Amino acid sequence: MSENQKEPQYKLRWSEELRDKVVESAKLHSRSINAEICTRLEQSFSQNQNDFNAGYNACMVHMVIATSKALTEKGIPWSDVQKTLIEVVDDFHKIANEKKAP
Repeated sequence: MSENQKEPQYKLRWSEELRDKVVESAKLHSRSINAEICTRLEQSFSQNQNDFNAGYNACMVHMVIATSKALTEKGIPWSDVQKTLIEVVDDFHKIANEKKAP
């Protein structure tokens, strides 16, 4: 390696479409293509349980909204809709916590 090049290089085979996406993202973030690729790779390794929890919680919110709308449109009283949703969410949390336990 030369003095200017301290880090190893890797030859990458990729589609033009993917390269174009990376180029556009690099421009958007004012980074080089190399910096964009390295940043995205680092981010993919730093994803953790918090990302899962955020996705799980967002999913739960959408499920509650969709279910409440569907039940309300069927003419089910709001108090029954609330009771049903509380039971469903509690059950989902119990299942999720059981899967986490060793």
